[in-house]
Amino acid sequence: MTEIQEDARIAAVRDFLCSYQLCIDMLNLRKYERARASKFDEDFECADILAGDEAYWKARMYEVNALIGSMRNGREKLILYYHYIRGESIERAADLLGVSRRTGYRMHKKGLLLISFLYERMRRGG
Repeated sequence: MTEIQEDARIAAVRDFLCSYQLCIDMLNLRKYERARASKFDEDFECADILAGDEAYWKARMYEVNALIGSMRNGREKLILYYHYIRGESIERAADLLGVSRRTGYRMHKKGLLLISFLYERMRRGG
């Protein structure tokens, strides 16, 4: 695999993993909008403001969590879990694992490469 192909794989899986926090933000925003709509205007329609479906966001979160969970146990799995699921910075995740910042970034990159193969298999339905 060339470096360009590797970078493309990593970028695709990074985008997928980042969608977990986006889904959390969307669900929180939907909750906030519902609370505000009931206070100010009964005719206010949340669906008009926030396009999307809560079931989709929850399903996406489940997929991301399941993908990370399908990795072999190791520090790469933990750094991805702390960063993408728990929302910790890579530096903080490295600190939690008792490794240096630089090692944390190396583990993150290695974890992304490892999980990219699982992601490809998941996308193909296999």
